Amino acid sequence: MNSDPVKTPAKRFIVALTLGATLTPLNSTMIAVALPSMGESFQVSSSDLTLWLVSSYLLVNIILQSPAGKLGDIVGRRRAFMIGLSLFAIGALIATLAPYLPVVASSRVLMAAGGAMLIPNAMALLRNVIPEHRRSRAFGYFGALLSASAAVGPMLGGMLTEYFGWKAIFLVNLPLLLISWVLVKSDTSYVRPAGDSDAAKPRFDFIGMGLLCLSLTILVIGLKSDDFWPAIAVLLGSLGLVVFTRWEKVTRHPLVDVQLFRRGPFVIGGVIVGLQNLGMYALLFQLPFLLKAWYLLDPAKIGQILLIMMIFMVFLAPIGGRMGEHFGVRNTILSGLCVSIAGLIMLLYTAGSPTLLWMPVSLALVGSGIGMVTGPAQSAALSAVPAEQGGVAAGILSTMRYLGGIAGITIISTILTSTDPAGILQQNKVCFGIYIGVYVFALLLALTLPRHSRPLL
Repeated sequence: MNSDPVKTPAKRFIVALTLGATLTPLNSTMIAVALPSMGESFQVSSSDLTLWLVSSYLLVNIILQSPAGKLGDIVGRRRAFMIGLSLFAIGALIATLAPYLPVVASSRVLMAAGGAMLIPNAMALLRNVIPEHRRSRAFGYFGALLSASAAVGPMLGGMLTEYFGWKAIFLVNLPLLLISWVLVKSDTSYVRPAGDSDAAKPRFDFIGMGLLCLSLTILVIGLKSDDFWPAIAVLLGSLGLVVFTRWEKVTRHPLVDVQLFRRGPFVIGGVIVGLQNLGMYALLFQLPFLLKAWYLLDPAKIGQILLIMMIFMVFLAPIGGRMGEHFGVRNTILSGLCVSIAGLIMLLYTAGSPTLLWMPVSLALVGSGIGMVTGPAQSAALSAVPAEQGGVAAGILSTMRYLGGIAGITIISTILTSTDPAGILQQNKVCFGIYIGVYVFALLLALTLPRHSRPLL
């Protein structure tokens, strides 16, 4: 029992799930470098393109994560995953052939809808096919690869756009989606767990989905507005979420079982994942401005420096998983957060120094800490949930991940307003201080996890 290997067919299944799921964050950032070329093609400003093609993609992902997980619980998670692959492929094909911006924007929404189905159902399927004592390591790999795919997106998008044109960023998805679809479809090793059969499934909560979509849409769009609209949006969106919660308590077939939020490890693990994503996404979009304005680096060099954080994330993910298996997820999460906090403190006090040596070291520490925490945090969250609710739980966890990223981008868009190098440096340091506070808060949350929170060995 303690040494159950993951059989080769199951490994192929895991590869297929991971390949499909990583396309969602990859396409959230791969388009960034292609926006100027697309703007020239469609004669549209960069701000309009960002709203139509970037914000809409993230918004749809945030809104549909939990409903997509619930749909997987209803129709079967492998079937839902394959539906997501199909939607993503149709959207990518339409975007490749689209002659007008509204068609491209619509195809991006379709890709986002498919992507929203991929991540939560992939996580739920991984929970089912991987033995419990190996989950911490597996989710470490999975989470690090999701983050790494988002990080390499701009670099890959820039290369494709430069050599093949902007349509290549959509076309490149098709062979990868096909490989994932064929591997998942042909796999015969996957055995459905209890609660994943086609019989006796609950109905889908369309009213709950409508309330959730409306509330989150108001919140996200309002936070991107100016003047007094953010306060009104937060109020209306919060009221909508209260109504949604009340509805979920009384309906017979809730979209989200609010009882899940009474499971402490699930909530704490999800919040820690979201807070980590806040710092990671903010640094990815923030540091290029600092490195260009203060150190006068070119885009290629900036990409290399940012890649250091992602390399250490991916490298430390399996190590963090093994630590979670042997020393307990609580101790591993605490250790990883301390490493990230040390890196952020170093970043705060060395940013702007004459030498750039400390920047890679700081990012290596931050990435190492994130890699150590990702797997154990996700394992702690999903292991606290019954198997039959794995899909919706994974959807909520993925929503927290995206909300953390949106929160990080909102922070830097609010604070980083200066155009001169000295002002950019000082505002970056303010942001670093905020991230330190956020990670300290995550550390305090991790202290509330059970001391015995160790996977069975």
